[in-house]
Amino acid sequence: MFSKNAKMIWYQDALEQDEYIDFAGFFVGKKGKSYHLDIFCDSDYTLWVNGELAAFGQYPCFPDYKVYDTVDISRHIRDGKNTLCILVWYYGFDSMTYIRDEAGLVFTLSADDEEVLSSSEKILCRPDRGYIRGRAIPITTQLGLRYGFDNAQEDNWYQKTEFSDFVPAIENPLPGCGFTKRPIQKTVLKDRIFGTCSLCGSFFYENPDAPAADRMQNAALTLSKQMMQEADGVRSFSSGQEGIWFIVDLGAETCGFLDLDFEVPKACRVDIGFGEHILDGRCRTRIDARDFSIDFYAKAGRNQFLNTFRRLGCRYIQVFAETTEIKVYYAGIRPVEYPLAVKQYQSGNPLRDAIYAVCENTLIHCMHEHYEDCPWREQALYTMDSRNQMLCGYYCFSEYEFARASLYLIAKSQRPDGLLAICSPAGTEDVPIPCFSLAYLIQMQEYIDYSGDTSLAKECFGVLKTILKTFTERMGKNGLAERFYDPEKRTNYWNFYEWSPTMIGQFYTETPDTEAPMNAFLSLALGAMANICNAIGEDSSEYIRMRQELNDNIYKYFYCEKDKLFFSFQGRDREQYSVLTQALCLLCGAAEQADKSVMLRVLSENGSGDYGVTMVPNTLSMNCYRFDALLLEDKEKYAPLILKELDETYLYMLRQGATSFWETVNFANGDAESLCHGWSALPIYYYETLIDNR
Repeated sequence: MFSKNAKMIWYQDALEQDEYIDFAGFFVGKKGKSYHLDIFCDSDYTLWVNGELAAFGQYPCFPDYKVYDTVDISRHIRDGKNTLCILVWYYGFDSMTYIRDEAGLVFTLSADDEEVLSSSEKILCRPDRGYIRGRAIPITTQLGLRYGFDNAQEDNWYQKTEFSDFVPAIENPLPGCGFTKRPIQKTVLKDRIFGTCSLCGSFFYENPDAPAADRMQNAALTLSKQMMQEADGVRSFSSGQEGIWFIVDLGAETCGFLDLDFEVPKACRVDIGFGEHILDGRCRTRIDARDFSIDFYAKAGRNQFLNTFRRLGCRYIQVFAETTEIKVYYAGIRPVEYPLAVKQYQSGNPLRDAIYAVCENTLIHCMHEHYEDCPWREQALYTMDSRNQMLCGYYCFSEYEFARASLYLIAKSQRPDGLLAICSPAGTEDVPIPCFSLAYLIQMQEYIDYSGDTSLAKECFGVLKTILKTFTERMGKNGLAERFYDPEKRTNYWNFYEWSPTMIGQFYTETPDTEAPMNAFLSLALGAMANICNAIGEDSSEYIRMRQELNDNIYKYFYCEKDKLFFSFQGRDREQYSVLTQALCLLCGAAEQADKSVMLRVLSENGSGDYGVTMVPNTLSMNCYRFDALLLEDKEKYAPLILKELDETYLYMLRQGATSFWETVNFANGDAESLCHGWSALPIYYYETLIDNR
């Protein structure tokens, strides 16, 4: 923890958004002692000791929840004078992964538990020269800011011992909430991945003054493999015109830091793009408002650059260099991973073993400071996505610490209206999904079931009760909870269920209609709450009673006797039935009075048969509810069917070259659907629970 001498420091004339500040301090060291640095900043940091990279990666925070790291830097210490350098990137820009707060840095360095150096006005600072400051351009609304770098201005300050152009830091107020120690391990920087050059040629920018994403997207390209010569791992490109482009295929989906090492004869602009697939000869750097690009300005000669702030999730790195010659020693990704004990699954079935391994790879790419829906466009913590990730991780990683920390982050995101934010943390971009708040209770029950730890549920019990109260207070005379709407704020709630027709939900509505899926989720959440209460010694009777009454009302108002199916919505799309709605109504117990024959057939066929009505099939993300409903009805009968479907669905993705599993099976090539999505790792759970591999 920080000493009493440690102050929150910052630079006097810093920008209010997208600011990079260098900090330098000095101390006398002695090899053999144990040196630990406690450090916190808003928003992210990179640490060097004596010019060596020592740490990176601030844990996500809330205004009332500040988390500090403890970093062992002993191996970097030398006898005599030592230099501690910290580069802080302050976002100051709300996204769905960051809440804007006050800028600042605080740290204490200790040797054998005795204070050596703390943040104060004695620490020197300045604006960073290399990173391009103040642009505040987001990659996506979820992920946050992109970056740019001017290597012609970079002076490798963190490798120096004299700092003549630095000034003393100023003091900012410390957070009133205090600090909490990081609840999980830090991520690890892995070795370079050496890819292949899949495409190369020359280019001409139609509009050279456009943003980098648009320049690359609309450039006129020629293909010429003859432009490249390769020897001893070094690729040399030459062209008769000023404009060389090439794409590096990393061979698999990857998540990590951009790493560049190249040589050019003169200073030039180099645009970098990244993506998960190739379309019309290039990565898709511009998709609507999404911007998957990096601005890099090269100096004449050798350029070496490793960004340790923004992870890129991609398979392809593309480079557009405004030069006639470029020698590339390396262009690619240094993977960043959370340390895990990865299970080697051996079932005796080669296909299932391969699917299991790719599922694990998918999960690894979606775990860093917290669970992430995908590493490419969002890196955001959702309840529904992370529920699948947790369930699978309990089996393949035997890990509970990470799940606990993510569940706590989610609890911290509760809004004044009682719902959880769409992501945790999320700033002003927040548009909550009501049913995702209900899924949180299911996650909490499952965490108790697998870990045996009830302490988190006790700590968050008030959050759980408030979530349920938020829904039960919306119950009308029909005993059903009304969907969420706010006619004054037309995009205040997103009544989403899955990526399929009718179920994608409405961002706004002006009528207080009811929806069967939301009420079925509420029933499941009430059941989960009853189980949580039993586990922690609280009275569960009221939740049990409310669930039974709700199930009766779901049946009464949404079940169609003629079609033997449940409608999804009260006031719209009555002509289209959803497989997910049938699954949820079966699973929650609302179908106990119904004729289940058609519903079970619909679920087993995922809506592909002829039922005399229009059916909307289940998508990949929500198959767990369909499968679980079938297993609840007859595990012996439906387990083989589920395993067969998983084998076939995931074999299809493998045959399409998947090295991680996709957000949806029928993705739109070139669109924004992820080719690495945490919720798609479900085969791990069903292979583990339905197959006896003893």
